[in-house]
Amino acid sequence: MSGELAGALDQRVTILKRAGDRDDLGGASGPWEERATVWAAIAPMRDGPWGAGDRSSAAARWRAVLRAGAAVAVGDRLRWRGAMFAVREAPADPATPDRISLTLEEVR
Repeated sequence: MSGELAGALDQRVTILKRAGDRDDLGGASGPWEERATVWAAIAPMRDGPWGAGDRSSAAARWRAVLRAGAAVAVGDRLRWRGAMFAVREAPADPATPDRISLTLEEVR
């Protein structure tokens, strides 16, 4: 997605983060808590190296674009249209400082 951002963000998504609970090994174990509902543009990604091979059960990948300033990071989740998506990548792009581009993987 390039060009003007206004009008392209036409989907409502909810950002979820893990609660601060920790398991015996120090990993996050708490429930997912809703943090914010924001506007986003979401589209399926084409096959890439992660989808190569004969893995018929590979999770679907999506690209989401949000306004800069949305508090979302790798490891968080997004809920969209009743489905849950894990945030796998959230690279910063200096060419587009007004937006955050995320790579999402559907959680089954």
